[in-house]
Amino acid sequence: MLKRPSSISLFAGFALSAFGAIIFNIGGLFAGRSAVLLQNLKDNIPWIFLIYPLLLTVRGDINGILTGKLGTALHLGTIYPSWKRRTDRLFHLIGLLFFLSVYDSILIGCVTSFLGILFKLNIQFVDFLKIVSISLTSFVLTSILAISIAFTLTFFLYRKNKDPDVYAYPLTSSLNDIIITLIFVAVCWIYQPWRNNYYLHFYLGVPLIIVTVCFVSFILFKFIRNEYFKQGLFQSLPALTITNIIAAGTGSVLAFFSDILTQVPILIVFYPAILSTIGDQSIILANTTTTKLYLGKIKPSFSTLKTQEFQITYSGIIFAGIIFTLLLSIIGISLVPRSITAVLFFKILAVLIITNILAYFIISSLAISSTFITYKIGLDPDSLVNPLLTSTADLITTSILVLMAIVIF
Repeated sequence: MLKRPSSISLFAGFALSAFGAIIFNIGGLFAGRSAVLLQNLKDNIPWIFLIYPLLLTVRGDINGILTGKLGTALHLGTIYPSWKRRTDRLFHLIGLLFFLSVYDSILIGCVTSFLGILFKLNIQFVDFLKIVSISLTSFVLTSILAISIAFTLTFFLYRKNKDPDVYAYPLTSSLNDIIITLIFVAVCWIYQPWRNNYYLHFYLGVPLIIVTVCFVSFILFKFIRNEYFKQGLFQSLPALTITNIIAAGTGSVLAFFSDILTQVPILIVFYPAILSTIGDQSIILANTTTTKLYLGKIKPSFSTLKTQEFQITYSGIIFAGIIFTLLLSIIGISLVPRSITAVLFFKILAVLIITNILAYFIISSLAISSTFITYKIGLDPDSLVNPLLTSTADLITTSILVLMAIVIF
């Protein structure tokens, strides 16, 4: 008779898997290093720290929908883990993701402009056009790269018997943070919105907006009768609209307390990585729960929280997060070795670990309750929970991070 694995070995196994997934967020440090360039643009582009968290959050929302739906489809067999064995479901999912990306990019431009007016940043119509052009250009380029990479990596993970619900989102979110940050910085330098006599946003941005809108209109016309596409669209659009509003809160917090980034500039290096880490932990919990619900392994009941399997999953994720945060602090400090003292290191470590624990405790509660409720009322958690979860996680993480930085520094 085979010996049943002990609770400790199961915990160690899942914690190791979760750590192996979120360790890819080390790449977020490179996104953070690139984001330091945004501080150089702050004087010329006063809305820079309003739009940056929005881009990170909404890109994470789209990625949450992608990895959640793709992981579930692979488990159910409606999509094969190969580009060669293409199904209609694959094309419907890609079309849905690109449509949502364009919708979100335009919405980001509108939300950023509104916040700029609210914060009295002297936003004119020409500034609105520049913001939408920058947002759309950044998102279209990122979407083409991110969707291709996410599908390819998820296929590879599934073929290697790695659970995409655990690995896909953390790996792709880290890459997305780097891609969106680098592209956003590059697009800002190309469009140069601070120059009043520079009209590239008009000659390049407006045609790009027109072509993109025509293309997504074609996607909508072609796929709107498909039930999978239509259901994903009608469930995701309201959720993404809400997430933009939540992300606006994140941008407002970061912009309002941007002085703390000036006083402790190394925090911006850790910012994308810590956002991704909390997001990864919550998405791993939500995705594994959603898949088990669809496969009939668990019931959408809070009695599930008392089971050994759930407790191992929950504690394994938070343990992996704490260990990774410690590693993140060490590597992040090594990237900026100048003027780093032992006192400063332990202050940064305290800020990051406390932020991780508090944020995960709050977000995990939201993850489980929203997944159960959504599933019970017959809606798809992959379309609704993941985007709301990532945006809420970014807002809560940013708020706690800023609060801890103010208290400790």
